[in-house]
Amino acid sequence: MIEIASISDMKARAANLHDELGYDPLFVTQNGRESLVVQTHEAYAEVQEKLAFMELLITSRKDVKRGRAEPLDDFLESI
Repeated sequence: MIEIASISDMKARAANLHDELGYDPLFVTQNGRESLVVQTHEAYAEVQEKLAFMELLITSRKDVKRGRAEPLDDFLESI
């Protein structure tokens, strides 16, 4: 669920935000404009792990297209 709150509201709820948010981010506005996205450390770490994995996949696909990869069987025989 997308939740939006003002900075004032976020400050008032600060002590309980970790429990309230879980893995959902809180979009914070200032003067009616988007300002911040707040999330728990656990949610942030999970997103970073997913991004790192996606980067690995993208790099791997580029390596295959550029001919910098070898068949899995050849690799397994070499170790």
